[in-house]
Amino acid sequence: MLGEHDSIAISPSSAYAKEMAKWETTHTKYGPPGRKYTFQEYPKMLYKLKRGNGLEIEATYTVQDADEERNLNSRGFLPLEEAAKAMAQEQTEHGKLAAEREYEIQHGRLSEKAISEVRAAEEAHGSTHMPVVPETPIPTHRKRGRKPKAAA
Repeated sequence: MLGEHDSIAISPSSAYAKEMAKWETTHTKYGPPGRKYTFQEYPKMLYKLKRGNGLEIEATYTVQDADEERNLNSRGFLPLEEAAKAMAQEQTEHGKLAAEREYEIQHGRLSEKAISEVRAAEEAHGSTHMPVVPETPIPTHRKRGRKPKAAA
């Protein structure tokens, strides 16, 4: 077999070029296409993006049918352009939530203790917008009822 290489010139009238052109759906170096192009939705590549230095591809997955695509869509895998739009929309929403939280702090709607917890969580989170401050559990081991009388 001749293989694919730019330095090998193949005449479109040769038997090899005619055979190769039978399988092509677009014009190639072998000549005009030998079969019609028909759109096939699957297999389809889906992407999951993350923030790093810009947008980075975290994972890819190839789906074979619509059921598999729906399953992976629920896990955050989307076609590349849709994944980029979803990431931008998510970052916008996170920015709005962070701005609303800062507004509440600036206008005295949070206690000093809550503000210190928010600042500590933001510091630990890093430079990206933090959508939600993790809740600090309130201890529930308090004894109920009256306090015992002190001995005289």
